[in-house]
Amino acid sequence: MRILSDSEIFSDKQIALIENKYDAKYVFESCIKDINGNWANFPIAIFYTEEKYPEGSNYFGLYINEDRETIICDGISATEPFIGVRINDIVVYSRYRHDYHEFSGVFIDGGRDYLRYGGDTNENTEIVKIKVVKDKLEIENATIS
Repeated sequence: MRILSDSEIFSDKQIALIENKYDAKYVFESCIKDINGNWANFPIAIFYTEEKYPEGSNYFGLYINEDRETIICDGISATEPFIGVRINDIVVYSRYRHDYHEFSGVFIDGGRDYLRYGGDTNENTEIVKIKVVKDKLEIENATIS
């Protein structure tokens, strides 16, 4: 099973440069919680590093702000489990509120704020829970009904 988690913020070349600079591994794109505990409404590239940063975690995020500056932040909140849709052997998910993703006629939207999905669903389509395990995304055994 493959989880579609390619970056839409950074190119593969940029990801490789970031991984090399920070001795880190790209995991996926998601949103993170803001200082009020709400999910941000924009994508953040989440990276994992074996060495914990001072006053931080093993996860950091990078995003581009409205001034086109690259901002680094703690990415630990992005590691909370989230929902995706499995279509045959491919899993897609929504990175943030109103982030509409479609694959093979099935769509998902809502990020971590709400779940909306539909389209050409059938017996090969199911809702799954995705969890972050170090530098990888995995499907939890139990599905969400």
